[in-house]
Amino acid sequence: MKTNILNFHRLVLLFKRYFAERSRPEVFYWSIMMIVFMFFRNNAAGMTPLILICGVIYASRFFKEINSSGNGVAYFMIPATQLEKLIVGITITSFYYFSMMMITYTLGNLLGTFLNNMLANMNLNINIFSNSPLQWVLFGFSDNAGIIGSGNNKFLSLLGTFLIGQSIYLLGSIYFKNNTFLLTFIAFIGFLFFISFLLIVEIQMLYGVTSFQFHAASFTDFGKIGGKILEVIMWLLAPFFWIVSYFRLTEKQV
Repeated sequence: MKTNILNFHRLVLLFKRYFAERSRPEVFYWSIMMIVFMFFRNNAAGMTPLILICGVIYASRFFKEINSSGNGVAYFMIPATQLEKLIVGITITSFYYFSMMMITYTLGNLLGTFLNNMLANMNLNINIFSNSPLQWVLFGFSDNAGIIGSGNNKFLSLLGTFLIGQSIYLLGSIYFKNNTFLLTFIAFIGFLFFISFLLIVEIQMLYGVTSFQFHAASFTDFGKIGGKILEVIMWLLAPFFWIVSYFRLTEKQV
């Protein structure tokens, strides 16, 4: 029996629909981002939060039309399955958005460095510009790379953190009708408290303690194992929230 849950042609049409409706805003948005990167190209401490915050705002608005009575009916009448619509949502909010951020960062960095050095060499008697080498502060390695990643690789850490944030706020855009950004943030904080509570209970059961004070040796051993387990869990968070998003979108459509 042939399945009709996933069809490549319908996926292509969904992508075409998205970009046909948003082509001008997309061009304008990415042009603005490139200009922003031109000025803040060497400020990793500022760019990383910028990418993450702009990303979750983008994701939190992706499914906003399904929470509107008129637009929602039109959206659910589109001849495509929930899985296909979710795949488009995941691809655009996570992989497309992150790729475009890296492309605009690269272009902004190249153009910003070129213009800066050109103006610095013009001897305008202005102390604003000085020659600086081309730097790629979002890539490479750091002692403090971020939440997750491979070792201290900044790029993988940024990508992993970005995917988690996007998956959470994509689910929020399906789940909440109003104040999506704020309500999703509050719900995620509650989720973290719940997970932390379970982790504390598990540690107490493993080491037979009834307080937060652990023996130094036991805590060190747990830290080595727990760190690896935590990294695996962090990488699995995005797929987990995508699966939850699928069931929530199915429920919405029904």
